[in-house]
Amino acid sequence: MQPIASIIRDIIGRRRAGIAPVAIIAAVLIACCGCTAAVNAGNDSKAARDISDIQADPSHSSSAEPDYSVVFPGDRVNVMTIAITQENWRKMLDNMTELHGEFGGGATGGMPAAPGARGNMQPGAGRGMGGISDIDPVYVPANVSFEDKVWTDVGIRFKGQMSLGSTWREGSYKISFKLNFDKFEDENPAIKNQRFYGFDELNLQSGYTDDSLMRDMIVPSIFRESGVPAPHTAFYRVYLDYGEGPVYFGLYTMIESVEDTVIETQFENDSGNVYKPEGVGATFARGTFDTASFEKKTNKGDGNWTDVETLYTVLNSETRTTDPEAWRAELETILDVDEFLRWLATNTVIQNWDTYGGNSRNFYLYTDPADGRIVWIPWDNNFALNGNMGTGNRGDLPTDGALQMNGPGADPAREFGRPIPAGADALQMNGPPADLTREFGRPIPADGAAPGNRTGMNPAAGFGGGMGRTLSLDLGDVGENWPLIRYLADDPVYYTQYQEYLEMVVTTSFEPTDMEETYRYYHALIEPYVTGPDGEQAGYTHLRSAEAFEASLDALIEHVYDRHDAVMDYLSTERAL
Repeated sequence: MQPIASIIRDIIGRRRAGIAPVAIIAAVLIACCGCTAAVNAGNDSKAARDISDIQADPSHSSSAEPDYSVVFPGDRVNVMTIAITQENWRKMLDNMTELHGEFGGGATGGMPAAPGARGNMQPGAGRGMGGISDIDPVYVPANVSFEDKVWTDVGIRFKGQMSLGSTWREGSYKISFKLNFDKFEDENPAIKNQRFYGFDELNLQSGYTDDSLMRDMIVPSIFRESGVPAPHTAFYRVYLDYGEGPVYFGLYTMIESVEDTVIETQFENDSGNVYKPEGVGATFARGTFDTASFEKKTNKGDGNWTDVETLYTVLNSETRTTDPEAWRAELETILDVDEFLRWLATNTVIQNWDTYGGNSRNFYLYTDPADGRIVWIPWDNNFALNGNMGTGNRGDLPTDGALQMNGPGADPAREFGRPIPAGADALQMNGPPADLTREFGRPIPADGAAPGNRTGMNPAAGFGGGMGRTLSLDLGDVGENWPLIRYLADDPVYYTQYQEYLEMVVTTSFEPTDMEETYRYYHALIEPYVTGPDGEQAGYTHLRSAEAFEASLDALIEHVYDRHDAVMDYLSTERAL
């Protein structure tokens, strides 16, 4: 596999030869000038034309192989227009009000009101803990236009958890979306098995809390280059037409769906179980296993979680301490340990707090039928490439202890648009069954609340107990509440292997000079669509300023060099012992 940095060097070489990526982008834009004309917001008979004649076209056919060069290019920014009827747009907005409260209810002002939103529902109705709904937003049909082609009756919904509710309450329309191209095939048989250049489901990520707008794009490539399966990504300019003409919703990252083509294309056999773990059981801690924590994305009707339960049992077996060799042998029959250690080393080097080890979410599991072993697949990386949880853009926290969620220059008195409790210096990060009286050696407030956390979050509930954390290189701060890390780190064979992968990461997939070139290339590629007259606008952006966008580049570059030095210093010290 050609490394991303190598690909970018090739692109830069072509640019120096006179073939500019900007020209490619311009060509795409010119080609898409007629997109809006081809799609109307009414989903009427014109937009819903008989597509039987084009089902044989690779752009729509389910028999076509996924076309990564079209859907996930690395050298241009694609353009997509989504048209929704006014009625269906109101349906989406009203559903969000029901799940997450009033649009803009937590914002400080300056954002536009939600057009068509009725606002007559009880704010927060139906919300789960801390304003996070455990119910997915409603799907509605829409028409998708891309490169002068139209896909009709595509299912679209808002997506996300923390970012979804927070963006909504802040009063921004730049919310992530999920697209399902045959969602409504029962209602419209003409689109049965409709695909988007071979893809059934796709995700449009908004770049929440990320001033660089590059994390979701770049991080999966780093994992893949480290030998870890991960989705492909690409930049998209997204326009939404809800009956009043197309509106630029901003620059998004298109992300491949794990249960769709990631499994199909990165494994020889795609018939195994795909799980989306989340919740207490997904910590793999002793006494926590429950099937509800392992949502099945495939083979949903078989009612069999034997693979995951076996991993849980073997991992927590007493042979781990009484007969480590036997324990390793048994563990390696159910878990691809080598792949997990590659993930662990990569995740620790790049620093990603919003995943296993800090939160019991944002990963998939796949049981590969080829050998029966479970493979770890990372997901949701907008908080990666940063040394502190929640900052997304900056490696330092305010000196007063307040949790800063929006990067440099953000108001340290606000978290997700709401005041942070006075004296907030502790954030519960230890998932169950962690000691609920302590947080990194410090007491939690007597009322059990975790200041800086989502309002009303129970430290023992849900996602492993809080907002997460980055891990130290020696993994010494990881407790037995995260046994997939703790137990492997305690084993000298696996720990040595983990250390070897740390060095591999900083010298290959996360090598500083290559990464700096990658960062600079993508920053220049997307800049016209982020800042300036053609960039993101108020109400449709998470970016606080053009200055923040520029500063984010320097922060990413500084981070990769710092991590290289930290890893090499750590390994040098370890080898000297």
